[in-house]
Amino acid sequence: MIRRTTSLAFSAAKNDRIKVAILGSGMSGCSAAATLLDSSSSNNFDISVYEGGRGIGGRMSTRRIHDESGKLLYQFDHGCQYISTPKTECFRKELEKWNERGWVQPWIGSFATVSAASTSSSSSSDVQLTVESPSERKDRYVGYPTMNTICENLLLQTKSEQSTINVVTGKQARAVAAHSEEETGQPLWQLYHKDELLGSYDWLVVTDRNSAQELRPDLADANVIEFKQVNEHIESIKSLTTMIAFEKPLPLPFDALVFDLNSNQAVMREEFKSLGWAARDSSKPGRSRNNDSPECWVLQSNPEEAVRLLERDELKGASLPQIREKIREQMVTDFINCIPTLMVKSGLEESQQMNTPKIIDSMGHRWGAAFPSFIKQELFKEIESQVFPEQQFAACGDYFGTYAGRVEGAFLSGRAAANEVLKYVEGR
Repeated sequence: MIRRTTSLAFSAAKNDRIKVAILGSGMSGCSAAATLLDSSSSNNFDISVYEGGRGIGGRMSTRRIHDESGKLLYQFDHGCQYISTPKTECFRKELEKWNERGWVQPWIGSFATVSAASTSSSSSSDVQLTVESPSERKDRYVGYPTMNTICENLLLQTKSEQSTINVVTGKQARAVAAHSEEETGQPLWQLYHKDELLGSYDWLVVTDRNSAQELRPDLADANVIEFKQVNEHIESIKSLTTMIAFEKPLPLPFDALVFDLNSNQAVMREEFKSLGWAARDSSKPGRSRNNDSPECWVLQSNPEEAVRLLERDELKGASLPQIREKIREQMVTDFINCIPTLMVKSGLEESQQMNTPKIIDSMGHRWGAAFPSFIKQELFKEIESQVFPEQQFAACGDYFGTYAGRVEGAFLSGRAAANEVLKYVEGR
């Protein structure tokens, strides 16, 4: 059961600067960091953000491909695809601010849905493609010029005269309780990467819902039993992604396509196999191609097929590179095979149809925890974060609140966690 806490005295290191470690540089971690940096608190924060991946962004990451000289060849938003219309006034104002600062731009693309008639038939003739009309067009925003630009700017362009921020990528941090809660005036947390001491901290903020899993080192040595117990109720949905660079543009009259598996599962699985989403990444602002540059597409799986593929006997005990290669192979095949059907269903004349352009590069990626799923969702729906003041520990992420699984939910959760930390800090 989640416990609602009350005001508690806060202990900080004797130099009176409050050191905060944030595990994860996705939207919730960056939101928490920016909220602390941007606060009117009289306290001075030294914030360190630790990201185990190669770059900032978490599931808002961008994959960049360079040549041997370091020149950018092309890029893919291989996680979050866009930010949809805000549901709250708080996030609406934030999105407006990002837009004014040039961190985001609207994605004015052509969006379509492919579905199959809900009949007992399993014929491909039941497949239909519906393109979103201008009057139906929804607001969709993307980071400019890359999706992870938003997270980078939240961390690196939030100004503070008193506080500092340090961002470390490529290091999986492990948290250890440095002192007991009764030893006031001492940092409660030490962070390690393998045997390397990264630093000592007064507060720890964890943003990945998988950090409490037994196989993860993040909190294996941390005394946060209550958080771990509640965390057991969280399940995650896997997602597979494949990035493809075509030598020339695909002859499809849309920029993004949703594969509606629920319309008729038998037909959709037969025709489109693993596919749940396909997007012409080059149609997004800041990603447009030159005449001689490739056209980039991002494919994402539907959840059911992701599980089926990953549970194949041939992948049991496989290494991560082997899994990624199988993902790439399967999803490229599924997409290429369905292109003729998509051309026909798009209403293209035979003279407009053409052979699929040459693929010059492709790669697969597995998101082991792309979206949150819940056994007992009511535990998380009514709160935006968790704070355990005795341990000076906070948790946030896209699994909290009413808008779980969305960029908006992650942003609101990080902001809420930081504001709770500020309450305890101010009350010391």
